[in-house]
Amino acid sequence: MRSLILWTLLLASTVAQATDTRLVVRARARDGKFVGTSMGGVQVVVRDTQTGQVLARGVTAGSTGNTQTLMKQPQARGAPLADEASAKFTATVDLAEPRLVTVEVSGPLAQRQALATSTTQLWLLPGKHLEGDGLILELPGFVVDVLAPSAHEFLKLAGDKKLTIPLRANLTLMCGCPTEPKGLWDSSRYELQATVKHNGKPLSQVPLKYAGKTSTFEGELSVQQKGAYEVTVIAFDPATGNAGVDHTTFVVE
Repeated sequence: MRSLILWTLLLASTVAQATDTRLVVRARARDGKFVGTSMGGVQVVVRDTQTGQVLARGVTAGSTGNTQTLMKQPQARGAPLADEASAKFTATVDLAEPRLVTVEVSGPLAQRQALATSTTQLWLLPGKHLEGDGLILELPGFVVDVLAPSAHEFLKLAGDKKLTIPLRANLTLMCGCPTEPKGLWDSSRYELQATVKHNGKPLSQVPLKYAGKTSTFEGELSVQQKGAYEVTVIAFDPATGNAGVDHTTFVVE
């Protein structure tokens, strides 16, 4: 009986010492800004590294942050990158002792063809909050969204004439930051092209050029054969290593 009482008291003491500990998590696009509400945010999962237990889960919300602070002015050591509006998720974890956690971010959730995941590990200490900028994880890549041709679109071939098909794609950073020639995110240094297959066999490659509208690029494909076509649009920035891919298919009858 005495042992049971002592065990109960010890357990109660341990529970009583547990402390809410806050961890702010943000995701930032490589060469860009924070991934926030405008891109559907990113999924954040905080796990106990040893057991795999999920300690907190949520989605970042807020703005992409201050362009001047993030992209233009020099970064002084210790200077904050985020402001009050910048996208974040605040995890609250109940800790009675130090805990090694794994933090995973996946997004952007509104453009799942571009979904990327980044993880890291850190120690959380009871009552020692990590706020302010918090923990910032980087998401490399581009969001490529093929606009034309539409998925599984059927097109008619008139006799032996060539059929000219417009190819069009939207290109942004993972934060939704816009791309254009000579812009802050200068598309003139990017490699952007469509690779086309006909009935599963390589057919041609078509470079995509700026269409005169922010983040929009286009080209033309000429075909003379009926069948199923697959278009793969790729984008690459040799300066940062950002890359993105999207696909569509169409059928010529």
